[in-house]
Amino acid sequence: MDPVREGWYSFPHDTLRRAPVRRVVPWLLVLGVLLWLGWDVRPRTAAAPPHQAEWLRAGDIRLRVVRAGQGDTTLLLLHGYGESLMGYRAVFDALARHYRVIAVDLPGFGLSDKPDESYDLASYQRRLGDFLERWTRGPVVVVGHSMGGEVAAALALDHPERVSAAVLIAPAGFALQPLLEDAKDVRSDARGWVASVLSAALPPQDPAWLGESAGAGNYTPATDPAYRAAAARVLADFDFVALRDSFAEIHQPVLLIWGRQDPTIPFVVGESIAARLPCREFLPLDNVLHRPQETHPDTVVAAIEAFLRHPPCAAP
Repeated sequence: MDPVREGWYSFPHDTLRRAPVRRVVPWLLVLGVLLWLGWDVRPRTAAAPPHQAEWLRAGDIRLRVVRAGQGDTTLLLLHGYGESLMGYRAVFDALARHYRVIAVDLPGFGLSDKPDESYDLASYQRRLGDFLERWTRGPVVVVGHSMGGEVAAALALDHPERVSAAVLIAPAGFALQPLLEDAKDVRSDARGWVASVLSAALPPQDPAWLGESAGAGNYTPATDPAYRAAAARVLADFDFVALRDSFAEIHQPVLLIWGRQDPTIPFVVGESIAARLPCREFLPLDNVLHRPQETHPDTVVAAIEAFLRHPPCAAP
């Protein structure tokens, strides 16, 4: 039998199954048309994330960080208690269009190191101060939310020659919601549980946005005893009202952002801080809670960019 005449191809050594020509040819024609139209018919693979996590030294420990952008000014983003650098994901890329931007996991949180030692404000000032000197150049704007806002304010006080301005988003340092001020009286294991709940609600990874080293992508803070211990130590050691008498000593321009409906650090606290800052711009946000950088990122980015273009108290 002539295989061509009968409408069949016989492949050598029968390594491939024979198929009728009249069935194969239409599909070849379709494939040719798709290629001619410019369609990509290759197998799809997951897109690489736009950023890659790094681990950089800060004193005696390593911090997980993400860096992007360019420019003369560096924005250093510091998150709140129980969170991670992912708390700034919604604003990070927009800010990186005009500035160098570095977001970090604070010591004890996210994927950063969790040493078994004190987590008082002085330890954060020491390690973040070392990070500032090692990994930034030129003017630095510290951007801090909640607990990270208190650390940012402390860095502005400690390094006036490096920190040119500060953006404080509902910062700690002056007062908390009264129920939260009693955290030091809560049992240690309960404090760790609180942080575990927060980490589960605010996961420290997003593989579509941030690439991780092997194994890091599977890290779960809620199941890590070192994370729970560190989070409990923070609540025991860190003074969340340590800067009550120091906000008046911050002479750099400050942008203070606060949600009027903030249940964690009430808006009245923001008014008290604003009254003490010598050089500030105060942005109250209606119908906003404690994390405006996550819930209203466009508003926060626009405010930061406008503030840095025309900071208050700038010389004419």
